[in-house]
Amino acid sequence: MILTVTMNPAVDQTLVLQKFVAGDTLRVRSSRIDPGGKGINVSRVIRELGGESIAMGFAPGGLGRYIEQELEKAGIETDFVHTEGETRTNIAILDEARHGTTILSAPGPNTDPAAVDELRARLRSRLRPGDWLVLAGSIPPPLSNHCYNEIIQEASAVGVHTVLDADRGPLAEGAAAHPEIVKGNRREFERLVGRPLDDEDSTLGAACEVNERGVPTVLATRGRHGAIAVSRGNIWRGVAPRVRAVSAVGSGDAFTAGIVLTLSRGDPMEDALRLGIAAGTAAVLTPGTELCHRREVDILYPRVRVEPIADAVGSRN
Repeated sequence: MILTVTMNPAVDQTLVLQKFVAGDTLRVRSSRIDPGGKGINVSRVIRELGGESIAMGFAPGGLGRYIEQELEKAGIETDFVHTEGETRTNIAILDEARHGTTILSAPGPNTDPAAVDELRARLRSRLRPGDWLVLAGSIPPPLSNHCYNEIIQEASAVGVHTVLDADRGPLAEGAAAHPEIVKGNRREFERLVGRPLDDEDSTLGAACEVNERGVPTVLATRGRHGAIAVSRGNIWRGVAPRVRAVSAVGSGDAFTAGIVLTLSRGDPMEDALRLGIAAGTAAVLTPGTELCHRREVDILYPRVRVEPIADAVGSRN
């Protein structure tokens, strides 16, 4: 079973404008509302691709109940801890004239540390050896960035495959617990290793560095250029097919979903990288937080090129 954890969920609203002009009154051409948060997005894409998962984490206030209901209507099992406050609302403004998206991201409500204890207890009751656990997104205030570290250690100790997709403190703290997989984009890895990553070679160097710190598999996404995978002595480059992008929102979560779903079925990393890139590429074809559709993923999948960069990490030394 795949379980996803979203500690800081959101209701994502996408507003489509013909042209965004600061300080003016603008007419919205269309609006869309989706349950959001990185782990929730992973569960949504896994469902779209024909898999199953359990969405867990926190569900603050009435909007948290709305997220639960929407996921359950979509056929996704949920087990959220109900917390005080209200779920944040993120707003994505899609400017059709400039083909750009501006995102307004709220911090999330203050969360009682006791909620973490409840979440960990629920995870302990559900997780079994061989399960896959995805910890994704930010951690709400005033909780410690160390939360992911503790959950990863507990899950790994019982033979669970752990996947971390986060940024800044939660990424650094979580990676220190040596999850099985760390996934990040260029900016996130820049902050983790503390230097700019301007091209494939520098990004690959950062991925190898994180791998050498004790993370068995490191996945670095590179937008329209695809992704790099460093895994147990092997390195692959995945090249994305060229498409006309509408919005990159959620593409990284779609990538993570494709990776985890493939690996959970026992298929090799090359296949996982191919499905991850196909799902991530399909997600940029949809506006705002609509994520990807299965039909586009199926069309793009055979067009993704996966090739070895080197036989082993050590061959780069």
